[in-house]
Amino acid sequence: MKKYKKLVNAGILSSAILFTTWGLNKLIFLSAGMKEMLFCENHYQYSWRFGNIFYTKKGSGSPVLLIHELKSTGSAAEWNSAINDLAKDHTVYALDLIGCGRSEKPKMTYTNYIYVQLINDFVKDVIGTKTDLVTSGSSSSIAIMSCYSEPGLYHRLMLVNPPSMKVMSKYPKANHKTLKYLMEVPLIGTTLYNLIHSRAMLLNNYKKSLMYPNRCMNKTIDTIYEASHLAGPASRYFYASERSHFTNINMLHALKKLNHSICIIGGEAEKDIEDIMDAYVFYNPSIETEKISGCKHYPHIEQKESFLSLCSVYLS
Repeated sequence: MKKYKKLVNAGILSSAILFTTWGLNKLIFLSAGMKEMLFCENHYQYSWRFGNIFYTKKGSGSPVLLIHELKSTGSAAEWNSAINDLAKDHTVYALDLIGCGRSEKPKMTYTNYIYVQLINDFVKDVIGTKTDLVTSGSSSSIAIMSCYSEPGLYHRLMLVNPPSMKVMSKYPKANHKTLKYLMEVPLIGTTLYNLIHSRAMLLNNYKKSLMYPNRCMNKTIDTIYEASHLAGPASRYFYASERSHFTNINMLHALKKLNHSICIIGGEAEKDIEDIMDAYVFYNPSIETEKISGCKHYPHIEQKESFLSLCSVYLS
């Protein structure tokens, strides 16, 4: 009888813990969007075969497509500070990649090829003419592979702080596949996701690695925090693929073959940016490079005027 009572009590305790954890996760997702940092009045929806894609369109002139960094915290809001100025001379499109921000976040394995298909389809179906691409961070691989697969769709490329080719060539191993499976398990994966994407963790990461020292980051942190929680538990599916290297690709062969006008813009304080730029130029000598002082990973946010000045040169 005592053994039976112990089992019952253990069951009640386990159920209480599970329910409390579920409730806390629910509260985190609800509260993350309270500031409405991603609210946007003029926006559109592109019905793509893997899910609905959020995008904005502004201005007139030659088209420019802005692609945010390929991260679970990413969204087109990354470009908000630059869009209005770019729209004076261009028709500017900015989208939330599938699995990110305000776009749909289906349960699937997210790969680089999925995003290449998305960008190519978006240019053909929505923009409808040859366009320029401006990318941030790891999304540079999408631009390179898109231009390689359908070169006639693109004109010029601007790659802001692209990752090293060594980083992008990492592929999923057995332990990464195990991690992906764990992240996709209900409750366990959701709880891990919320711990990793807590506001404190995101702020610490940006302070250490991504933003220039002593830069005010509250608005940026609020925005990425909301973007990473917008779809509730479904937000973890993209992160599971990204963290397990499924979104990576070895783009060396494609980079060598490109004949497009390519410019790499680096933040002067970005880690290893000199070596990264040199490596890209080594494999494609036609690539031009520029560095912007007083910034790190996001020159288009930290040093907007310098960034826009380079855009006026390379996108004209």
